[in-house]
Amino acid sequence: MRNNWYLVFLCVAMFVPYIATAQFFAKQNVAVWEIWDRNNDVSLAEGTKAQILAKLSEAITGSEGYEAYNVNIEEIKTLIKTRGLSDRSPVDITNIIREKNPKVNYVVFSKISIIEHSNYRDDYTVMITSEFFSTFTKMSERAYEVKMKSNLDAIPAACKQLVEGLLREPLTAEPTGKPQESQSSQPSLQSQTQKYYVEDAGCGLNMKMIYVEGGTFQMGATPEQGSAARSDEKPVHSVTLDGYYIAECEVTQEQWQKIMGTTVKEFSTYIYGVGPNYPMYHVSWHQAQKFCAILSEITGKTYMLPTEAQWEYAARGGNKSKGYKYSGSNYVETVAWYSCDSQHPVKEKRANELGLYDMSGSVFEWCYDWYGAYSSSSQSNPTGASSGEYRVLRGGEWYRGEYLCRISYRSRSSPANFNYSTGFRVVCIP
Repeated sequence: MRNNWYLVFLCVAMFVPYIATAQFFAKQNVAVWEIWDRNNDVSLAEGTKAQILAKLSEAITGSEGYEAYNVNIEEIKTLIKTRGLSDRSPVDITNIIREKNPKVNYVVFSKISIIEHSNYRDDYTVMITSEFFSTFTKMSERAYEVKMKSNLDAIPAACKQLVEGLLREPLTAEPTGKPQESQSSQPSLQSQTQKYYVEDAGCGLNMKMIYVEGGTFQMGATPEQGSAARSDEKPVHSVTLDGYYIAECEVTQEQWQKIMGTTVKEFSTYIYGVGPNYPMYHVSWHQAQKFCAILSEITGKTYMLPTEAQWEYAARGGNKSKGYKYSGSNYVETVAWYSCDSQHPVKEKRANELGLYDMSGSVFEWCYDWYGAYSSSSQSNPTGASSGEYRVLRGGEWYRGEYLCRISYRSRSSPANFNYSTGFRVVCIP
């Protein structure tokens, strides 16, 4: 009898390593959701989308540790519609997929956006974004631009490369449990009461975004601006704004390179300061818009250039304003770089009442608005003139005098222009 028990023990002992090895090497199941096409004027053919799905599945199954898992997409869509959920929400979709298919470990979503195309139909710039979700947690995200000629048939191969890159990243985050109302790709309503957040964008962007509480202020040549105020800063008018987030400083050269993949030296031979913490300059309005579009695609948030009203309200210190002539002080030298021989790194001068740096001096900052005359009437969340020849620039510059650094000073330029003193900062709309 004793010998029988010994044989049983021996068999189990020999078999356990095989069980453990099988568990260890079991592939994680990844469900591939349909391709989201977010283009206004150019649409992907259904055949191209099918190719992309096939390439994604092929990349996943061919990778170490992962395998594509087929789900009934139409069934999931029906359940989402029946329950009144969003058919564009990765969280809602993932929740239903995991409910119907418990074996699914991850769900991958891909968005294809044609963010730019020339007048010729065979020249496109395409943004591809893929996201992995595990239950309710976004695990990993990557985005990049692909310039392609001829037609869009090259997209499937690009998608395959993208997913292969994602699968090389360790997906180690744990599910967070049931989804909360605040869990979304946008800053939540709850987060509006928080002073700031730091945007990582999956690339170590380290962009600090400070919350500006909504309120009403007097915009334009208010009394502290003095007799130097110009006619285009008048009349002073009342403006009411909703809350928003704004970057604590101008987009730096390091942040630009992480999102756009280029350096300031590639824009011009006229260089006046190079380094990771220097503001990015030689940037046109169109290029700044492109940065915002790409950052929005990567993060799922709404990043944009500030409106002129948002810029001035933030420069004044929002509802914490102390009525300074410059952003953060009546003494320009404490808050602004001006009349200098070259650029300086960001955040070396004193911040304003909100903790924002370099809104006076340093580089002129692009605003969203077309340049136009002010109205005397009260306005709510204004976005400037409906059309025009020039876009608004604000804040002054390092090269010229302090008169440009006043909070209400307005400048303008063609949106295609750029030079040694044109940069920008971004806002995020909750």
